[in-house]
Amino acid sequence: MHKPMTSAILSRSLRWYVVQTKPKQEARAEANLREWGVETLAPRLPAGAAPSGSRNLAGQPAFLFPRYIFARFDAADLLHKVRLTRGVHDVVGFGEPATPVDDAVVTLIRSRALGHGSLRPAETGPGVPVTIVGGPLRSLVGIFERACGNRDRVSILLETIASSPTHACVDSASVQVLGARSEERRA
Repeated sequence: MHKPMTSAILSRSLRWYVVQTKPKQEARAEANLREWGVETLAPRLPAGAAPSGSRNLAGQPAFLFPRYIFARFDAADLLHKVRLTRGVHDVVGFGEPATPVDDAVVTLIRSRALGHGSLRPAETGPGVPVTIVGGPLRSLVGIFERACGNRDRVSILLETIASSPTHACVDSASVQVLGARSEERRA
C-alpha cells in the first residue's frame, strides 16, 4: 500500500515556469490556469504606465512582461494540460520541454508588486539624479524633487538647454534612477 504524499514532497514537485501566452491573452491564460488550480503571477505596470506604443485600454494596467506570465505547477503531471490551456502558446524551455524558474526570482517580483499585481516603484529621495524613460519627455535627465499631490506623479527638476532649470511633474512609473536597470524604476 502506498503512503500518501506529504505537503513537503508535493511542494518540491511544484516549480515556477514561464508561460508564453498568445498575443494580448495574458489575462485569459492566467484565468484559465487558475481554473485548473495552477498558481500564477502576471505582474503589471501601474495604470497609465504602459510603454509608448502599447495598445492596452486606457486606465488598464499593462503587463510587465507582455505575452509572458509565471505559473507554478508539477511539469510531470500538468505540462501537457498547461500547454493546451486557452490563451497559452507554450511553456518556455531551453533545451528541455520546460525550464523551471528559481523561486528567488518570483519572490523578488512579488516583493515589488502591489496588492493588485502592479509593480511598486522604489522610493527615492530629493536630489537623486533620474532619467525619464517614458512619455513625451523620454530621455531627459533631471533631479528628483518630491511627490506631486499623489503617489502616481513626481516633480523633477529638468536639466535643459535653456540656462534656467525647468520643473516638470511626470508619471512616477516613467522615472528611473540614473544608471539603474529598467526593472529598478524609481519614484
